[in-house]
Amino acid sequence: MKQSVAILDLGTSKITVLIGSRGINNTINLDGIGVCEYAGFSCGQWLDSEKLSHCIGQAITAAQASARQKIDKLYVGVPNEFSKCCVADVSISLNKKRRVTESDVQTLFETGNAFDFPDKTVVNIQPIYYTLDNQHKLIEPVGMMSTKLGGSISYILARNDFIADITAAARLSEIEEVDFVSSSLAEILLLFDDFTRDKCVILADVGALGTALTIGRGDGVCVQKFFAWGGDRITKALMNKFGIPKHWAELLKHKVILSLEPDFVRPDDEETPPVFRTEYEIEVNNEIKRFDVAATNQTVQLEIEVLARYIQKSLKGCGYAYPEYVPLSVTGGGVITMRGAIEYLAECLGHETLAVKPTQPMLDSPHLSSEIGILNMVLCSSPSDGGMINRFKRWFQKRRQKE
Repeated sequence: MKQSVAILDLGTSKITVLIGSRGINNTINLDGIGVCEYAGFSCGQWLDSEKLSHCIGQAITAAQASARQKIDKLYVGVPNEFSKCCVADVSISLNKKRRVTESDVQTLFETGNAFDFPDKTVVNIQPIYYTLDNQHKLIEPVGMMSTKLGGSISYILARNDFIADITAAARLSEIEEVDFVSSSLAEILLLFDDFTRDKCVILADVGALGTALTIGRGDGVCVQKFFAWGGDRITKALMNKFGIPKHWAELLKHKVILSLEPDFVRPDDEETPPVFRTEYEIEVNNEIKRFDVAATNQTVQLEIEVLARYIQKSLKGCGYAYPEYVPLSVTGGGVITMRGAIEYLAECLGHETLAVKPTQPMLDSPHLSSEIGILNMVLCSSPSDGGMINRFKRWFQKRRQKE
């Protein structure tokens, strides 16, 4: 019998609950889904805390109805805005030269977990790399001979008030067991293979109201950032530019092509020159509305330039020496769906920029990166295992089997 798990993802504009199971060839079967729009969060605060529990309850109820099953345990993704990443360089003595065991690795994790944050709780512990006697960095130490074991270990801590808010909301939906995992960690484990992560990855998840910026290496997170720039900034800029309502601006945004020249209409025959389109067209209530291409593109480009400055500032002040050759990967639904947006962002940054999304069949949309990442990470772990470290033991075992 297949084993289903339920996850909750808190985006900047919507709450998503997924119920899923592992399919053949490591695919994901989506058994149920519930989505509820809400006010979101900014500057570490809920924008409408009074309605948070109601919106979470709506998403949970919809997912249970969709899957026709009751949720007994809920795994919740903790956004960057409500979490903190700490990296510790840890070392333990093995007393004599012998083979490293999994118990030694767990002892290393526990030794580094000595943070004094009364308002936060550790939710994830993952290795960036390990070291042995020769100090050479490696990914998997179990079975290697050494007199000591060290490593750079990533700890993700969630704010206790966040944990309390979500746990209380889940209990209103009669879900007593709630567990928490890092959304950014889940995303990098989903979107990048082991080889790519071992070198270093930089991911910007651009949502509706904000952007989560994450630097990852190995199986861990090195840096987490969050800033309040999202795709809605473009929508609002178009509303202000043309004096139009929000749903018009959303339609217009999805028509945008940020190319050097406006799009053109190809003629039926080769002898007739192409007709350059100088206006975007959207249909509203069976009526065509037209907007100047140059003015529209310029409005969008100005906002993407603001996004580029936010990213540059965040990377410059992150305090982590990432390799210069590492490209910026972008996911989420904020800008990636607009044609030419990623290319223009790369031009503004002067840095290679790529669009990334899940590769799961039927679930390969960039706006699902966080949700599918959390679901995938939980399915890769063992829900029956006890203890935070043991929960993700299977992730390391999976990597070892591939090597």
